[in-house]
Amino acid sequence: MNNEWEYYNHALVPTLPPHMDPDTSWMKDSAKWKEYAGGKMPLFARWVSDFDCSEETEWWCIIKDTPFDIMSLKSNRRSLITRGLKRVDVKVIIPADYAEQMSNILVKEWKYYDDSYEEGNDRQEQTEEFKKLTCENLGNSEYLGAFLKDTDTMIGYAIYNLFDDWIEYSVVKTDPEYLNTQVNAALAYFGVERYMRPGIKYIHGGWRTMIHESNYQEYLLKNFGFRKAYCKLHIQYRPLMKLAVNVLYPFRGIIKKFSKNKLIYHVWCTMRQEEIHRTFR
Repeated sequence: MNNEWEYYNHALVPTLPPHMDPDTSWMKDSAKWKEYAGGKMPLFARWVSDFDCSEETEWWCIIKDTPFDIMSLKSNRRSLITRGLKRVDVKVIIPADYAEQMSNILVKEWKYYDDSYEEGNDRQEQTEEFKKLTCENLGNSEYLGAFLKDTDTMIGYAIYNLFDDWIEYSVVKTDPEYLNTQVNAALAYFGVERYMRPGIKYIHGGWRTMIHESNYQEYLLKNFGFRKAYCKLHIQYRPLMKLAVNVLYPFRGIIKKFSKNKLIYHVWCTMRQEEIHRTFR
């Protein structure tokens, strides 16, 4: 059993923090791929090196590695946060206690941002998943709930994964009906105040997206003192996957034109990832 790699979205990715280089010596052993993926068949492995290098590369994550000072912000950005703090209460929660509200928020956000989304049994399935998350099985995760001031109405939640010397800002979901309360600002403020403490190297706010800049990452960069930590992207493909990428890569411009189709969109994401990868050769 290997604890440095895990299967995620058809790929093997490191479980180590990005400032630590994972062992890649196993990749020539075809049996290890399936073993490390828990019996599944990953298409490629992806990792980074030279984390937080001085050169501006085409791959990065955003991090927060300094205490948050709200007074350093321009007045208009500072007012977003203060409005959020006046309208929204944030607290640490046990997700099982708020399973239905959390699943409602999740499904409403899916509908809001994806016009093609059709709800099936997603709401009930997500409710059951949240109900399983009690005090005993949260692992290293901590859940934050955002509530309308002085009420039990949940309008957002965030998930942070806590490690010895770094924090991963894993998930944030907010009810689209309540965005004008500045619920995102209240959640982010609570997070940087709670987790950016002595002994913590940084809060990891997510990797660069494949297709376009993430609006939420830009939001954290502008309003909460996150910054880009540049690094080098590495990809090791399985043999058939490598052949497919090499065959399709010259046609990536055509693929992009049809990327509104969900299947073709995933192919385009792979081509875009490879395009970034080739900048490091």
